[in-house]
Amino acid sequence: MELKKLMDPAICGIVEQLQQAGYEAYIVGGAVRDLLLDRSPKDYDLSTSATPEEIRKVFRDRRTLIIGKRFQLVHLFLHGDIIEISTFRKRPQPQQELHKPGREVPENLIVRDNEFGTAQEDAWRRDFTVNALFYDPVADKILDYTGMGLKDIENGCIRSIGDPALRFEEDPVRILRAIKLAGQYGFTFEPETGNAVRSCMDFIDVVSVSRLTLELEKILKNPYGHRILKAFREYGFLKKFLPYVDARWETPQGKYMLALLEERNRRMRSGLYRDSISLAMSICTLPFAEEVIGGNPPGGLWDQQAEIHDRMWDLLHAVLAPAALTRRACSAAVRTLLIQDRIKKGQLKKLSSHPGYPHGRELAIIQNNVNWHIETLEESLVEPDPDLVKRSSGGRRRSRKPKNRPAQNT
Repeated sequence: MELKKLMDPAICGIVEQLQQAGYEAYIVGGAVRDLLLDRSPKDYDLSTSATPEEIRKVFRDRRTLIIGKRFQLVHLFLHGDIIEISTFRKRPQPQQELHKPGREVPENLIVRDNEFGTAQEDAWRRDFTVNALFYDPVADKILDYTGMGLKDIENGCIRSIGDPALRFEEDPVRILRAIKLAGQYGFTFEPETGNAVRSCMDFIDVVSVSRLTLELEKILKNPYGHRILKAFREYGFLKKFLPYVDARWETPQGKYMLALLEERNRRMRSGLYRDSISLAMSICTLPFAEEVIGGNPPGGLWDQQAEIHDRMWDLLHAVLAPAALTRRACSAAVRTLLIQDRIKKGQLKKLSSHPGYPHGRELAIIQNNVNWHIETLEESLVEPDPDLVKRSSGGRRRSRKPKNRPAQNT
């Protein structure tokens, strides 16, 4: 199979270092799924028999950080990236006594998931069979403990591990991830899992804003995010995840937003621009700003006016609610939006030194490809200064998906 040839050698080296220290260690979850689907993994999750403290000792010559309360793991900092390493878990025992008094939550909701176990126990506590494959790059061997993971990837099937209704009650974010698989990969649900997705939808109401924000950040960076939003809408989940967008989905503004996002993702997959969260945020907001602030149809933008910054800021938060994205990302998105009329009108004097210019230029090109069709626009836009691009990217790269804190990449 030799999946190792498709991987980042640094990741293989981390697994090998853990194994040489006497621990089991594998690449797990979505990265294995993507490799088998001939897609380049966006990030890698590693899992090992070593405890968080033991992981830190193995990598004592590198910067590491133990994070998480509900689910404790280690962030290993490597060349500006964060590699996430977890310890094998087993399914936790019932936790009703840990639920906060006075708060109505599902009976089987898991609030702490730090009971360490074996690799096999860890596989069986995961959400779906296609996410429960373990890969050893040293031995070039895949472990399919459920016996269905490889088959379900081949057939494009989303199958819950165990009783799907119970698994969704334990962690309602699994509902979101199930629909995300359907949208991103075109997978279909095994009947019992599909029925549970629909019947358990209200469980998502108890999920914290921080976890929903993290999931939105992942979708905004995902090169297939437009497909995911379509699937959310199809299954009735979008009204819980992005209610403002859901209520306007069939309007010209909603359709334009989706077209802009699809074009942005096409360009991102082609390597023409990076996976900026704030650029995606500005795309989600722009069509509604044209209507609410400018009184214009899609493509009409707006005129500069008093207090436009505050109005754009408020609208951005309304569109993306209930998520609470970082102030830095929101500021970058507003900057990107506010220079669009100047770019379209050719008022480019000193604009290339504006901190919002790199994203602003890309957003203008996206709009031009979808709606404006100004033949000379792209050639009139100078390439952004590399130092300006670096400053607008949000500082440290976090492409290895830190799960428990909002991403800082703007």
